[in-house]
Amino acid sequence: GIIEASMIRDKEKVNKAKQDQQIVKWKQEIYRDIIKESKNLYDKYLNGDSPNSITNKKAYSATRITSSDESIIVAKGSAGAEKINYQFAVSQMAEPAKVTIKLNSSDPIVQQFPPNASGASSLNIGGVNIPISEQDTTSTIVSKINSLCADNDIRASYSEMTGELIISRKQTGSSSDIDLKVIGNDSLAGQIASDNGITFTTDASGTKSAVVYGKNLEADVTDDQGRVTHISKEQNSFKIDNIDYNVNSKGSAKLVSVTDTEEATKNMKAFVDDYNALMDKVYGLVTTKKSKDYPPLTDEQKDDMTTEEIEKWEKKAKEGILRNDDELRAFVEDIQSMFFGDADTIIALRKLGISEHENYNKKGQISFNADTFSKALIDDSDKVYKALAGYSSNYDDKGMFEKLKKIVFEYSGSSASKLTKKAGMENSSSASQNVYSKQIAEQERNISRLVEKMNDKEKRLYAKYSALESL
Repeated sequence: GIIEASMIRDKEKVNKAKQDQQIVKWKQEIYRDIIKESKNLYDKYLNGDSPNSITNKKAYSATRITSSDESIIVAKGSAGAEKINYQFAVSQMAEPAKVTIKLNSSDPIVQQFPPNASGASSLNIGGVNIPISEQDTTSTIVSKINSLCADNDIRASYSEMTGELIISRKQTGSSSDIDLKVIGNDSLAGQIASDNGITFTTDASGTKSAVVYGKNLEADVTDDQGRVTHISKEQNSFKIDNIDYNVNSKGSAKLVSVTDTEEATKNMKAFVDDYNALMDKVYGLVTTKKSKDYPPLTDEQKDDMTTEEIEKWEKKAKEGILRNDDELRAFVEDIQSMFFGDADTIIALRKLGISEHENYNKKGQISFNADTFSKALIDDSDKVYKALAGYSSNYDDKGMFEKLKKIVFEYSGSSASKLTKKAGMENSSSASQNVYSKQIAEQERNISRLVEKMNDKEKRLYAKYSALESL
C-alpha cells in the first residue's frame, strides 16, 4: 500500500502525458477527415474532367437535344451551343480498314489453301511478315497476327457464326488502311480477292499485293430551312459547334434542341449540398466549446467500461478540441470572403441564385435558389458560365468556382497544402512529415521517459522496503 501511494503522482504524470498525446492523435484524425472530404469535393466538382464538374462549360448547358431515333444518332450540347433542328440521313458508318477470309476453324490453313510449288507461304500485314506453317489453324494464325502486329494498331479475330477470319485496324475512316501481301499462296490470295472485292497486283516474284481502306461516315444533314449539308467524318463520334454527336447506325433521325436546365440545376444543387456539409463540419469544429468533464480515458478507466460506453465518452471527449484552430478558421474565412467579401460580387451572385446563408452560424455556406439559377441559364448560359467558372490567369478575373478551386487546393490539394502540412495525408510523403506526427513522436519519447522514471522509482522503493523488512 505504501509503495502504491508513493507512486500515485508518477502514474498521474504518465496518464496526463498519454491523454495529451491522445488529443493530438484525435486532432490529426479529424484534420485528415477534413483533408479527405475537401479533396473529394475538389475531385468531384472542381476538376474539369469530372462528369459532375462545375468548372466545365458543359455544366452550364441550358438545352438538351432529343433524337427521334437514338439507335441511329444521339447528340449532347455544351454551354454556348446554338439550338438545332436537323434531319440526319446516315448513308455510311465510319469503318476501319478490314479484310475477311472464309475459313473453317478446325483444318490447317494449308489444307484448305495449298501453297504454291515453293511450299512456303505467308501473309504480310502492314510490313509485318506472318509465316503460315503446316500446323497453323485459324486460332493459331489469329494469335500470331495479334502478337506480331500489336504495335501496328491491327487485330485479328475469328467468327464461328460467319466462318470468317477478320483482320482489321482499330482506327476508322478513309485514312485507315491495311497494306496486305500474300506470298507463295495463290489459292489463298484468290479467296481473299473474291471475299473482299479487291484486285491484287503481282510482282516478278509472284507476291500478290493490295491496299484496303476504311470508310468515312457519310451523312446528309438538312436544317429547318431545308438547306442540305453533306458531312464526311473519320469517326462515328465527332464534335461540331459545341455539340457532340454519336452515330450508332445507318438510317434517318431528327435532332431537335429543347430548353432543359434540369440536369445543370440538379448538379449545382448537389454541389451546394456537399459544399455546405463540408463548411458546416469545419465551422462546427472551430466554434464548438470543449467540455472539461470528458478528458481522454486512461487504460484503467477503459478496463471498467463497455465498448459502447467508451465510444460515447470519446465522442464527447473529441468535441471542441479544435475550437478556434487557426488553419481551419482561415479555411472557412478565406472562402467566405471570396464569395461574399464585396457588395458587387454579392449582387452578381444573387442574380445567379447564389447568396450568403441567412443563418450567421452557417458561415461560408451558400443558399441556392434553383429557380433563379435555372432562369439565368435560360437567359444567357454563357454569362453564367463566365461568372462562375470562367478561367483567367489573373485571379480577380477568374469565375467564382475557379477561385474556390484555388483555395481548396491551397488548403488540401497537395503535401505542401496548409492543412496537409499540419496533419499529413495517409499513403503520401507527408504521412509522417507534418506538425502533428512530429508532436506525437515527441510525446511518445516523453511518455517513454516518464514510464522509465516511474519504473526505476518503483524498483528503488521495493528494494528499500525489502531491506527494511529484512532487518
